[in-house]
Amino acid sequence: MIYLVLSWIAAPWLYLRLLWPNRRGEPQQILLIQTAKIGDFICTTPLFREIKRRYPHSRLSVLLHPVNAPLAAYNPHIDLILSYQAADYRGLPGKWRLLKLLRRHGFDTVIGISPNLTFILAPLWAGVVRRLSILPNFGGRSYRLAAPFLTAGEPHVAGRLVLDTAFALLRRIDIQAASRDKEVYAHPAAEAKLEAWLAPPTRGRRLVGIGLSSGNKLKELGTAKLAQLVRQFIAQSDDLVVLIGAAPDRAQGEEILRLLGASGRVVNSAGVFSLEELPALISRLGLYVGVDSGITYMADALRIPLIDIMGPADADDQRPTGERAIVLRPPVSCAPCSHAFLAPYACANGTRSCIVSVSANEICKHAANILP
Repeated sequence: MIYLVLSWIAAPWLYLRLLWPNRRGEPQQILLIQTAKIGDFICTTPLFREIKRRYPHSRLSVLLHPVNAPLAAYNPHIDLILSYQAADYRGLPGKWRLLKLLRRHGFDTVIGISPNLTFILAPLWAGVVRRLSILPNFGGRSYRLAAPFLTAGEPHVAGRLVLDTAFALLRRIDIQAASRDKEVYAHPAAEAKLEAWLAPPTRGRRLVGIGLSSGNKLKELGTAKLAQLVRQFIAQSDDLVVLIGAAPDRAQGEEILRLLGASGRVVNSAGVFSLEELPALISRLGLYVGVDSGITYMADALRIPLIDIMGPADADDQRPTGERAIVLRPPVSCAPCSHAFLAPYACANGTRSCIVSVSANEICKHAANILP
């Protein structure tokens, strides 16, 4: 709150600085701020494309969480990647560090997709001419008091996709978004690595991917239910099931294999492929099944048929939008409790009923409708 008070006190001087030098032509140096995790980043990729489509000669920089740097590295619409660690910008030294970053790159336009008070106030202090931000639907008086320091703010409202809120924000700088299509790009060597990893019996067989975990433990299916789900998949089809996750999920994948017993129909890919290599594997799948997490949105970006088990997540805020995406919303009154701008990491009633209530039978029934 102290930084908000200081901004109101210094406002006359801050706005006077914006009169010189005059940089009110078309946006040339654009910074987009998206500091959330993998799924949110992938859902933001349409913005990169639409910004560069309207302003092809601009320089688009993205301030992002380091976990997303591998995905951003091969996106052709991004010119510069800036890493954001929350710890680096705490306190007065951190705010000063952010101001220097904004001034060093000479941004004339800042677009905030991950709103917080620092990202709303800092661009004004740095002398940025255009300061745009989504305004969260969960927030107190501080956001209302800070909103006047923006040249354009777009309130997010319940029942609307965050992406559509962002599209409405972009219209303030004459960007008319044409498509919601997400994009992911793999490391150039990923395809060769995938070919080397796939065993000869695997080639030519349809692959069904099952996600092991989520960045938010509240959403996880758990080892027992995953094993049950895999068992039903291999019982009702001839497909090969690929367990998909990061290196920390490797042990869970091995435990699932142990519970299933010896089977050549299930392989554990967790930890084999890095985030920048995963698009190569996901693009080979005939179906992906997972909770509402980053890899689910990667499958959606690659137009893979998928089943998204929303659990506590608010599907009105964010969900897969592909034509072959099935979104399972739990039939419990307490869900959704996790929203785009308010995400708990523990179950309020201790039951996780939004996850437990979704049965393996239900998931497999939907899968049978997708797979020929």
